[in-house]
Amino acid sequence: MSEALWHAAKVILGEDADPEGEQADLLSALLYEVGMEGIEIRDQAHPPELVVSFPPHLAPADITVSVIEALEEAGMPYQSVMVEAVAPVDWANHWRQHFTPLCFGRLWVVPTWLEPPPHAEEVLVIDPSSAFGTGLHATTALCMERIDALSPVKRVLDVGTGTGILALAALKLGATSAVGTDNDPEALRVADENAEQNALQDRLTLTGADVSEIAETFPLVVANILSGPLVDMAPALARTVARGGRLVLSGILGTQADDVVAAYVAEGLLEPVVTPRDEWVRIDLRREG
Repeated sequence: MSEALWHAAKVILGEDADPEGEQADLLSALLYEVGMEGIEIRDQAHPPELVVSFPPHLAPADITVSVIEALEEAGMPYQSVMVEAVAPVDWANHWRQHFTPLCFGRLWVVPTWLEPPPHAEEVLVIDPSSAFGTGLHATTALCMERIDALSPVKRVLDVGTGTGILALAALKLGATSAVGTDNDPEALRVADENAEQNALQDRLTLTGADVSEIAETFPLVVANILSGPLVDMAPALARTVARGGRLVLSGILGTQADDVVAAYVAEGLLEPVVTPRDEWVRIDLRREG
């Protein structure tokens, strides 16, 4: 039986679009949220083009709508979007050339096809996949570094867990247990596989529940998503931070930091600290003990 054809959305960008700038980073994050498997930038074309790959189970009409909405939300100028069927792409192997072991303090993130450095103190095995989070993106790196600085903690909540990398990192660094939430069933499947790969499945609980449904509080809560959802969920997310607990937020462009800080300070969280990297920032807050 032949493999199902995938879909490629070919995006002709506007003449003044920057396919590798701030808008492009936000666009990539938005496209991952709607199922993107990979993106190719053809900046040698005039105007530049993007080719965005999606798996077979997504309908071309839905892909078109999702890509247009992401382009408009990211503020990326474009001329046209066309979706066509293409041969399957082995993204795991396609991305191998871009991956090396990554160090975040005491923790190394290593793909399955590479050996960790002999001096690595703790190792988390994560492969690229259809879910967001391998440590390469600035927002993930910022969160990983903060988790390392705050660890060990007893319990962790990871909202928008993606590959599960942040929750699994906290477990590797001494957390007794973690909860990962995501509204994407594929992300939950990938996170479960990664937990098993790292022999952490007994300490990680995965759920598709909305954060407003989580009654428990946690000494460490992390959410690496996007600024809009972070602002919207501020009342519910702030309630999950235990007394004396810490909140780590990312997926936020520098221009959006003030709005996110204001939303969480209004919920009683204290001492916001904004840490930039490239166009992105991490926001750290705490609840009074």
